[in-house]
Amino acid sequence: MKKYLIFLLISLSTLTVHAQKIIDNLLVIGKRESFSSRILDEKRVVWIYLPSDYSELSEKNYPVVYLLDGGWNFSALTGIVHHLSDILGNKLVPHMIVVGILNTDRTRDLTPTISTSDESGKNVSRLKNSGAGEKFVSFLKNELIPHIDSAYHTSTYRILIGHSLGGLTVMNVLINHTNLFNAYVAIDPSMWWDNKKLLIQAKEAMKEKIFEGKSLFLAIANTMPVGMDTIQVQTDTSASTIHIRSIFLLRNILQQNPGNELNWSYKYYDSDTHGSVPMIAEYDALRFIFKNYKSPDRK
Repeated sequence: MKKYLIFLLISLSTLTVHAQKIIDNLLVIGKRESFSSRILDEKRVVWIYLPSDYSELSEKNYPVVYLLDGGWNFSALTGIVHHLSDILGNKLVPHMIVVGILNTDRTRDLTPTISTSDESGKNVSRLKNSGAGEKFVSFLKNELIPHIDSAYHTSTYRILIGHSLGGLTVMNVLINHTNLFNAYVAIDPSMWWDNKKLLIQAKEAMKEKIFEGKSLFLAIANTMPVGMDTIQVQTDTSASTIHIRSIFLLRNILQQNPGNELNWSYKYYDSDTHGSVPMIAEYDALRFIFKNYKSPDRK
């Protein structure tokens, strides 16, 4: 007999769970899928949320949100999607499928280049496996996305959401694999990584590339020392501010290149820390991405 898990996923191959359902007196918001990745040479697990009106018999197709660090952020994001598309007559965003990608080796997968230096420039052993981000992107492109498209009623509209190193991955995909997703959400991204190497790439890409039809929402948390403001921090040179300084540098690059057709917005969250910002940023990001959305059944 299958064992149901409260609030998360059940090991389900034949039973489909939609949105938030009560099953055997347990609240279930999605299902668990496990499969072997040839590219990563390991088994990967994803958690999948399906909209309330999802039906195998229907021909309706749904946008898909791919969520990095799925084990941390899945319940928050699916709650936001459910609220904005279903609750109290809300039709502010479309019904969507959410795919939460669980980590195996987070540092390995979510860093595009090899580096063993942390924000302060100090070498740390926990970063020794870094730099396989391109292989992880290949996994997304060639294994996970095709699997989801074949197993579920998906549209061609895809969103990628990531926080911290996940936000770094989001920016890497936007810059170097632009057409893989339609919309990108980078939440307090670690743009300091590897001596700001991706930030340097971003500066050139935002000048040279055209991002027609692509959207980006950039969230910046308040990680400054007490007493410092957003003007002061941008001229600071201490290691304690490199994280937020790097993100403001990214913001500046985006502002300096209005001709590349990227639909983008950013928000600075003065009252939120690096750890607390994902939930509110995900809400704001979806409102931005779908600001012109009109539900087909909304009068």
